[in-house]
Parts: sequence; structure tokens; C-alpha cells
Amino acid sequence: MARPCLALLAVVSVVAATRNADIKGLFASSLSPETEIFLPTDVNYSQNVTQRWDIFTEPTYLGAIKPATDKDVQSIIRVASRLGIPFLATGGGHGTSSTLSRLRQGIDIDLGKFDSVNLDVNQNLLTVGGATVFSQVIDLLYGVGKELRVGSLQGLRGLLIDSLVSVRLITASGTIVTASEKENADLFWGIRGAGYNFGIVTSATYKVYDATNHGQVVNGDFLFPASANQSVWQVLQSFDATLPAQLALTAFVLPNATTRAPLVAVNAIFYGTEAQAKPNLDRFVAIQPILSNVSSVPWNKQLDAAFFGSASGACVRRNRVNIYSLALERTDVATWTAHFAELAKFYVKYPEYQGRFLAERYPTQAVLAVPEDATAYPHRQAKIQLNLEGWYTDSSLDNAATAFLESSRAKFQQTSGFTELSVYTGYAHGDEGPGAWYSSGKLGRLESLKQQWDPTQLFSWNNPIPSL
Repeated sequence: MARPCLALLAVVSVVAATRNADIKGLFASSLSPETEIFLPTDVNYSQNVTQRWDIFTEPTYLGAIKPATDKDVQSIIRVASRLGIPFLATGGGHGTSSTLSRLRQGIDIDLGKFDSVNLDVNQNLLTVGGATVFSQVIDLLYGVGKELRVGSLQGLRGLLIDSLVSVRLITASGTIVTASEKENADLFWGIRGAGYNFGIVTSATYKVYDATNHGQVVNGDFLFPASANQSVWQVLQSFDATLPAQLALTAFVLPNATTRAPLVAVNAIFYGTEAQAKPNLDRFVAIQPILSNVSSVPWNKQLDAAFFGSASGACVRRNRVNIYSLALERTDVATWTAHFAELAKFYVKYPEYQGRFLAERYPTQAVLAVPEDATAYPHRQAKIQLNLEGWYTDSSLDNAATAFLESSRAKFQQTSGFTELSVYTGYAHGDEGPGAWYSSGKLGRLESLKQQWDPTQLFSWNNPIPSL
């Protein structure tokens, strides 16, 4: 009867030793020679391991393993799960949810070597690795007259998950599976909306399209003083029921560096000619911006042009951002104006606070053309994704900023047009809960899929689906 206890003690001893030290000794022998293992004490750890975009709340790691092959990922999952060591896969490093910080002393499976790009122009298919980022593909696609669905193309092309053809996934058991409409269709349904919960995607294939308007877009930027904020919100409201499929709008509030008075910036992207865009952009011109610029640019250079050329630095790493967000079905001018006034006071009271108010108003025509039950994504009716971004470096502001942001989110929810809090999981703070992330209507099916594909909850660090 003592032998099972001795075996258990042996496992506990191995895990304890691992948490104190050397993951190389436990993992290296089962990995390919091209795989790399890094410890936080290594001199160049931050240069060799993909860094997170946000460090407001973050997981902690014993170290990072950069697998070279699918078999390496399989081996890491099997060894880590056998020893009870938590792990998390890192692709682009952009996860912001506070749920990620529940992972302590785990393994960072850094997919940095999975950054392949394969474009089949004849079949209009793009296959990318699990860590491939948009900057790797946009010039390639533009060069051959193609485009991939990005946020501003929602009205014409739908959501990015609507262009997904298949994924190669490594599951909790360490098994490699393909998920598509024809193979593991239920899993494919769940991945498109709750993909964090089912495994590690090492490659994905997307449909690409012929470039709209020969690859040219109109980029319009407008800057308004604080006094014009209500007028800006009224213009946005005027598009609630009539936003053209070719037009995407982003509104952005930030403090003036000198006076601390908030400024309102609006970026408009129109997939067409300047003459076609003009009637829509004239609504912003009519409220007399203090600065404006309208020009046609190649679609692959639009990000470089947006917000007067200042948007391209948005992906700088290791920011400290306390983010709250929610989806809106409509623009309530009174709520937006009241929040702006409160934000202006907060800027003055806390000079270190560089928080931003970001509203993405993207068209929904192609999004709504996909049946609601076709994917696990729950918020097709959303017209606006609203981010309340608390940018600051002084942790002593945490309590004040959190109270302000939580209160603001609650006020926007009251006039959002949704009966329950609805949050895009990629923008979630982490405190909202599964009903807000995945909707009460789809949660039951997702829970069943979770039980089937990840019964031991290995992939439950990022906005997790609860177990049955």
C-alpha cells in the first residue's frame, strides 16, 4: 500500500524542483535540436522571448520554450500536464485579460518559430503559422492585388473568423487535429469565437479576396477640441443605422500633453474614391475640426497614415494598460458626453494618467450576413467596440483608475442597447464572466465542447469556459 504514496511523493518532488529551477532537465530530452529553452535569469531573455503588449496583469513563468515543430508542442503539453505544470502559448503576445495573471510559475510556450506565410494566389488561400502577425502579410497580399479581412473591411468581408477555412490544433491530450467545416466541425464552430479554450493553433488557413477599389482606400483624419465632443458623438450617432459598408470609423480621446484638456481624433477609412467618400466625411468637416487631412493611400499603408501618421506605434511592447471594454448596439450621445466631461476632470485630478477612450465603429453588413449560429462568436449585432484604456505607469493610481473605469463601463452598459454586458474577448478586462464573453445563449454548447476537448481545463487561463 505504500508504493502509490511513494510514487506520488516522487512526482511532488519533481514538481517542487521544477518550480525552483531547471525546466531544461525535464523537457530538453524530448524536444528537437532546433527547440530553444530560456530561463528568466538568462541575460538576453527579453530579447529571445516574445514580450507581452500589456503588463498591467500578467502571468509569471519558470521559463520559456520555443518549439520548432508540432511534435515539440505535443511533447511540451504532455510533459507539463503529467507534472502538473501550467502552460500558456504565446503568439503575438497581445492578450490583455486579467485572467491570464492566474497562471503562476508556468511554462511560456513561445510560438515565435511558427511564423510561416504561404499564399496560394490561384486558390485565394493564405496559410500562416500560430505566431504570424499582420505586418508579415499585408505587403505580400497588396503586391498581388489581394486583401485579408481586417476590422475596417467588416462591412464588405465580415469578421476575420468568417474567412477562416481550417486550423491545425494541438489538443490537451497532445493530439494533432485539423478543424474545418468538414472535419471536427463542432470544434471548428467553437474555435471561431472561443478559440483560447481548446488547444494551441500552430497554423491556420484563411480565404483572401481581390483587393477592393484596386487596393486604394481613402484615409480621413480629423482633430477636434474638447468643446466639439458632443457634435462628434452626434455625427457618430447619425451613422448608427446608415453606416455604408465601405466606411469604418474610429474615434479616439486623449489628453493634450500641455493643458491636459481632452482632444477628440476621428479616423475614417473608405474603400472607394475620394468623391464617393466625400458626402460621409463632410459630416465631420461641417463641425470645423482644428486639423484635418484626407488622402488616398494603398490599403497596406493605411495604418501608417491613420491619425495623422501616429497609429503605427500602437504595438510597442510592455505597456501598463488597465483596459475595460464593452460592445454597444447604439450611440447614446448623452452618455458619451457625460463620460467625456468626467474624463476631462480625471485628467486634471491625476496628471500622470494618460488614459484613452477608443470607439471602433465598423460596418456590419457582411457580419450580419453570416447566420448567428454559424460560429461561437456571440456579438454580431454589435455596432461599436468601446475601449476604456487606463494608460499610466504609477501603480498608486490603480484604485482610482479602476473605480473610474468600472463605473464608466457600467454607465455605458445602461445605454448600450444590449440587455446583458457584451464584451469581445480580445478586449476583455477579465472580470466580466463567461456570459459576457460568450453570451448565455452559446455558453451551454461551449461547455460541452470544453468537456470533450479539454476536460482537465489545461487551456483555461484566457477568459475560460467553465467546466460542466
